[in-house]
Amino acid sequence: MNLRFLCANHRLWLMSDTRRAEQAWQDWLERGNLLCEEGQYAQAVPFLGCAFELADFLLSERAPGFSVAVMRFTDSARLLMEAYRQRGESGHANYVLVTSSSRLARELADRSHYQLTADCIRTLSAGAAIASAYSAPPSSRSPSVLPAPSMGSASQ
Repeated sequence: MNLRFLCANHRLWLMSDTRRAEQAWQDWLERGNLLCEEGQYAQAVPFLGCAFELADFLLSERAPGFSVAVMRFTDSARLLMEAYRQRGESGHANYVLVTSSSRLARELADRSHYQLTADCIRTLSAGAAIASAYSAPPSSRSPSVLPAPSMGSASQ
């Protein structure tokens, strides 16, 4: 599976200028997030996918700096995974998890950013584990991830 969202022309145009890529990333992530909030996950995936691709580019360029770039990449991956899960496409969500975790693992070689990168990998993995637990049938859910029951007032 190869998830590509940007066409070749847009990829070249956006990746020729990191500021342009940052602006497009922000616009597309905001639009995708808004669509998710409205429950329109199918329409959100292309926006979030383009943002994810740009976040990968910006991470490789360290633009505007490593800390911001790695957080953007992690947020983009997390939102794209969630949109796929909401659409029932867990295979696509898992593919994003594996590819983004692998991408982040390559950054672990830079010891000056090791802790932040490791935290980002844990964030993706934890988000995937929680989402999987809630998408499982109720009888197979682990009690440790179920929401607490609401406490109503007792009748007298």
